[in-house]
Amino acid sequence: MCGRYNIIDDPAIRDLLAYLGIRQYLQTTYNIAPTEMVPVIRQGESGVELCRMRWWLVPSWAKEPSTQYAMFNARAEGLAESRAFRHPFKRQRCILPASSFIEWRKEDGKQPYDIRLREGALALAGLWDCWGEGSETILSCTMITTDAVPGFRHIHSRMPVMLERDMLQQWLNPEIDGRSLMPCLMSNLPGPLQVVPVDTRINSSRVKEKPEPIAAGEIIE
Repeated sequence: MCGRYNIIDDPAIRDLLAYLGIRQYLQTTYNIAPTEMVPVIRQGESGVELCRMRWWLVPSWAKEPSTQYAMFNARAEGLAESRAFRHPFKRQRCILPASSFIEWRKEDGKQPYDIRLREGALALAGLWDCWGEGSETILSCTMITTDAVPGFRHIHSRMPVMLERDMLQQWLNPEIDGRSLMPCLMSNLPGPLQVVPVDTRINSSRVKEKPEPIAAGEIIE
């Protein structure tokens, strides 16, 4: 499960956007939590585009928006069978650009860790859907998770799917059926991860400050 992440307007994020042909900048935002509006990259009618969506997927067939079920993450293993995710998985895939994500480990309470690539920004795999009609439409998304690689399991058993650069165009292409892209969702790292314990203040989603390290981190490869 991944329930928080950060976006920093820096050269790494700008390089990822430029690689995908996006000529916009992202505002630095810390401790992003489910149900908040987030920047999402998807294939639009005129090409790859950046838009804002609610980070908590509302299926197009739902009677009304609801937070009864945790729809901010989608397990990679069940996408093709899930009633909520199977349609978006076929044609409505997206990327959530991120500088880092937060995960917790049970120590003396819940200890948060800030996790980022040692080099570059993260392209996190997601799905999107559109609920409603006319002026009452809601664009929403979910972040896909997979089994953690062995070196990460002492932090958490799950991790977000971090896409390799050479997978991005395929992932966004709606002409490709998602079932043929299952290899993209395997447990894998696009590069070494830097994992740093940070101050527990960010355990509250109301705190929108830069996560402050409290000890030396480690590198996971």
